[in-house]
Amino acid sequence: MSILRRVTVAAATSMLVFGVLIPGAGAATSPAATHPTPPQTRWAVNHSPARTVRSYWNPRRLAEAKPAPLPARPGTAKISSSRDGEPRMVHASRPTGAAGGLQPNASEWVTVGRLFFHNPANGGDYVCTANVVTSNNHDVIATARHCVMDISTGAWYTNFQFAPSYNKGSAPYGWWTWRSAGVRTDDTSPGGDNAFIVLNSGGNGGARVQDAVGGSGIGFNWSTNNYAHAIGIPAGVDYAVWCEGAPVDSYNGGVHIPNCQGLSGGASGGPFIVNYQSDGSAVQTATFFGSWGSGTDGNSYFAYYRDAAWNVYNGAQNA
Repeated sequence: MSILRRVTVAAATSMLVFGVLIPGAGAATSPAATHPTPPQTRWAVNHSPARTVRSYWNPRRLAEAKPAPLPARPGTAKISSSRDGEPRMVHASRPTGAAGGLQPNASEWVTVGRLFFHNPANGGDYVCTANVVTSNNHDVIATARHCVMDISTGAWYTNFQFAPSYNKGSAPYGWWTWRSAGVRTDDTSPGGDNAFIVLNSGGNGGARVQDAVGGSGIGFNWSTNNYAHAIGIPAGVDYAVWCEGAPVDSYNGGVHIPNCQGLSGGASGGPFIVNYQSDGSAVQTATFFGSWGSGTDGNSYFAYYRDAAWNVYNGAQNA
């Protein structure tokens, strides 16, 4: 049985202008981001100043943002959960300001945070969850694809803004805006619901997000049966909660944790972590898609990181 625990905003004033990168279609760039074009990926690059994004998120919009709508739930035909490549591992990293080695790695309860975004198609503002993961550029967060774009139409969302360690409106480390985002395109089902966002320097001190709070480890093509913790920030409570349990291979190549309740709307994009350590560090191997059912029939579904997710992450960390 899984146990849920707590971890202790209308129309835009200015529309973002951003480019879309499609492999083989040439390299649209901005002064802040240049992307390689790895296979099975698609990219959006923000060309609007960070101050435009920050000014968009006034207190009213922050307060009125709603949980991201959930796409159709996973299908009924199981797809093999076998790896499609060699296991890969990037270790967790501590904040650069960590003194005396007391915090050797990043704590998940600090790296997980609230992601806000705007949907130009319907004029709505929404929330998801995201997590800082260790990367070459120290600027990458992991989240769900349905928190970044509408895969059914190919339309991108905009005005991404992230606050690690977010708790009921409080952003103790400050806010970071985006410069680019990437998604998987090989699998449009819930099993392919992976995305990574590259952030500008920001926060309270103008730092890279990984330098400010550290970064989780991240793993690809790992075994799917490792005991796991799932973390998210449901809009209903507006603080981070988690459940834990033994995952089960699930539909569309993903996994689910049975009887993992409480990760409701707003928790989308939260990390599925394994190898949890006493210092709070862990390795993220999937992203939270959504939940269905209740009681012992309740399931929380996660899109597992395989080679296609590695391609997106690798493009993001080298932007």
